[in-house]
Amino acid sequence: MRVLLAVVFMIISTPLSGCLEVEEDACPDSNCFPLTSDALNEILSDSSSFDVLAYSQMFERLRVQTTSSSTVQGQFGEVHWSVAKDEANQLRSIETRVTLGTYSMNNEVIEGGETTNIRIGNVWFEGRDRAPKYSDPFEEFAQLSSIDPNGEWPPFGFDTTVISGLEWRITGDETSLQQVASATNSSHTIVLELMGDPPIITSIETYAGDEEQFILTISTGEEVELALLDDLERAPLGFAPDSAFLSEGGVTNWAGSVQSGFATEAYPSELEIHGIIGSDGNASSIASMNLGSGSYNETLGDGTWWEFVWSDQDSDGLVSSGDIYAVRTNATGDLSIAVYDLWADAWTGGPLASRD
Repeated sequence: MRVLLAVVFMIISTPLSGCLEVEEDACPDSNCFPLTSDALNEILSDSSSFDVLAYSQMFERLRVQTTSSSTVQGQFGEVHWSVAKDEANQLRSIETRVTLGTYSMNNEVIEGGETTNIRIGNVWFEGRDRAPKYSDPFEEFAQLSSIDPNGEWPPFGFDTTVISGLEWRITGDETSLQQVASATNSSHTIVLELMGDPPIITSIETYAGDEEQFILTISTGEEVELALLDDLERAPLGFAPDSAFLSEGGVTNWAGSVQSGFATEAYPSELEIHGIIGSDGNASSIASMNLGSGSYNETLGDGTWWEFVWSDQDSDGLVSSGDIYAVRTNATGDLSIAVYDLWADAWTGGPLASRD
């Protein structure tokens, strides 16, 4: 579901409480604390002064969060992203939350190893990936956005030059080396946070009255440590065969492949493909094949037959993108096919999934 939010600036933000105010004195160079308005503008005039990819190279543990919200004709909408990496534990987390009026969708995945955690709303599940490969999520999103600039990716890019040249009021806490700067232009109030020596931008907020805001925050270090939860209910694999079929000469045919981009592989022996007759409360499985078998024919007592085929197209020994399935039968009635995940003890879709 797409929520269109009118956001002028993309920036980073953290709470401003706890920052001790230090009066801004005249300073002859850019090394003063807190920064002068001119010194901050010099930093902002460099288009590379805020770069999430550079931060990802600097920090072993990094979390970047964005919240874009707006109210249009009384309708509130919000999109939230939280992306984190923990190289020490070889884990990464990707969370999205979309709110439109009273509707809200909130999901998160923690992955990197053979065991994964999946959150849907407030409920966590255990997932699996039989071919785990940790990768930096920030590098991955950068690559994806370059391939498809119009895709729905986290808005982690921000051109600081667009806010250079403003009159900034800057306060700072010398103990923590936190600096907070605020300014206004013709349309927005802007708040920046910088940390460290030399200072780096760790937060930017923009507000256009009460109707529009964008907040992006960066966290590093121990507060970004990721870990997996134990003893969770298992989630079935996210692969369900296409329900479309072709009937010809008294035979019904289904064929398709595992979707592109499928990234949580399983062993074929963990899955069964079933022939289903009936729908809703009257549906039942009448024939099946374990995908590890590759092919199977079954003739039932009434003379009808079912033929199943599974092809590991890339010969990787896994259920993965591009693998092909085909099912044929001369049975009649309300027919469909579905996949049962033996590992999760649950259907991945189809008319029987609602009973789990």
